[in-house]
Amino acid sequence: MAAAAIIALASTSMSLASDLSPGSWPKAERDSLEALEGQGWSPTAARVVGGGRGIVSATVSPLSVYAGIQALELGGNAADAAAATALTQVTMQLGSVVSYAGIFTMLYYDAKEHRVYSMDAGYNSYLQETDPKTIPVGNLGPLSVANAPKPTEGGAKGRETLVPGFMAGVDALHGRFGRLPLKDLFQPAIWYAEHGIRISPTLQYFFAVRGRFLARTPEGRDFIRQSGGDTPRAGDLFVQPGLATTLRAVAEKGPGYMYTGPWADEFVRIIQREGGKVTAEDLKRYRPIWSEPRRAVVFGHTVYVNGPPHTGGQALITGLNLAEALGLDRKGPYWTDPETFQALARISPVASAAPRIGARTRQLLLDRGIDISEEAQLGKPYARALAPLLGTIFTQPAGDDPKHSNAIVVVDKDGNIAAVTHTINSVIWGDTGIVVGGIPIPDSASFQQAVLASLAPGERVPHQIIDTLAFEGDKPVLATGSIGSSLIPESIRVLVGVLGQHEGLEALMKAPPLLSSLGMSVIERPAWQLPVQVPQGAYSAEFIGRLKALGLNLDEVPEATAGGIRGTLAAVSIDPVTGTRTAVDQPGLYVFNRAE
Repeated sequence: MAAAAIIALASTSMSLASDLSPGSWPKAERDSLEALEGQGWSPTAARVVGGGRGIVSATVSPLSVYAGIQALELGGNAADAAAATALTQVTMQLGSVVSYAGIFTMLYYDAKEHRVYSMDAGYNSYLQETDPKTIPVGNLGPLSVANAPKPTEGGAKGRETLVPGFMAGVDALHGRFGRLPLKDLFQPAIWYAEHGIRISPTLQYFFAVRGRFLARTPEGRDFIRQSGGDTPRAGDLFVQPGLATTLRAVAEKGPGYMYTGPWADEFVRIIQREGGKVTAEDLKRYRPIWSEPRRAVVFGHTVYVNGPPHTGGQALITGLNLAEALGLDRKGPYWTDPETFQALARISPVASAAPRIGARTRQLLLDRGIDISEEAQLGKPYARALAPLLGTIFTQPAGDDPKHSNAIVVVDKDGNIAAVTHTINSVIWGDTGIVVGGIPIPDSASFQQAVLASLAPGERVPHQIIDTLAFEGDKPVLATGSIGSSLIPESIRVLVGVLGQHEGLEALMKAPPLLSSLGMSVIERPAWQLPVQVPQGAYSAEFIGRLKALGLNLDEVPEATAGGIRGTLAAVSIDPVTGTRTAVDQPGLYVFNRAE
């Protein structure tokens, strides 16, 4: 069978017609959502969203959430709504932190089959990239860690790119589970590409701090000028005709257009022009990976996470098992109980690095007869053995792994659930300046030289994305998708809070974040020496004093710094008795929610 036929739209029978174009949305509703989106990427007021029908929780873009709800109301299911939301998110964010040339991952619960599926559409490396240690080092801006190599100025920026998986991932999700025609799910993204997006203060800032990288190439300069000037400013209308043309072609011809069609040809031409090692074969051979999700029973609940080749799910299971071994379900929430805070602060660096173990700790555990294999790290005996040692073992940072992403959770009226994360896995457009068919191409190989060197050329690149589905018996009770540099501690704190301590989402969304510490040396350090970052003013002086009395090395950081590195979750809880779905808007969190 030809590759184009394999990648193209699956032949599932879809008889439902759907008009998802924003031109058909109530104008007052559309104007209100556009005004909200133009203000920023966070809700302006706290509220609880809920009901017994469909619900969409997603990051950054209220217009994209509305597109997902429209898919549900027109007869679509969770897969349709998740695809429509994701496609719209990328257009609305101008391909800045998410991209049609990025990656896409998913957990999906089929309520009729009572089965959870895991799918990965991560990056592939290039078959002809045989010396990845010499790939130029990208400019990661504020996320560069201490002792990291200095960014490479100039050089073969095409080598910083990878084979994208986003569009193949959307197609795979929809081809297996979708109900509406795939081409209809592109309508909101195409409409806003053609009609334009008002530049928000956030997008203005993005252009101010990262626009110089886009300006490196003629295509990048053309991209910047799509608001009519050389510097897009808040309030300007940014129109993307080149992107609209690409999306229309994908909608009509299928996602194979980006893997074996004209867009693929242009991608290869421009990346090679910029020194990259891509060939047409790299795109032609790309396939999403379906795998069995990993699962663990913690606090009396079954938690499913993404299967291989993800590593984030393994990190989360390790962290949850440690939380259970420390009996955190019998303690108060971390914002009122210093011992819970201390435990989570010690768990986070261990879990974030999993399954890696530093040399000193490796020897310590082996001397005690503890099995440290990757499989063992997923088990209860490992957690029970490690738990009493958390205050004394040596840890090191998980690595410089940017996680600028979007997350989506959809529950439809029939109980199907999609938990999706998609990302460029780098920093705001990357630094390549390469644009193909209106799509900025990120530099996601530019900080992963060591990882790529450990793989055979052309293999799938692992990542730490975490999507979760939690069940009480056979009833789903929680679904999350997480983003941000602190996504692992954020995921751990929410799952421990909901599943172990029976806290509601509203309380957890209002609580201060748990943060990963950036800027650390790559040298292993004793756990008690690790700085624990907390947002200034998030806790009372009395509580801070109690934490210090426990020996925690606190580093109070400005609220803006905390906001830049915190993790964020799209999350929906489900009452196992009534079936009521609940999500929470909270100012300061980049998550918007809406119910049918």
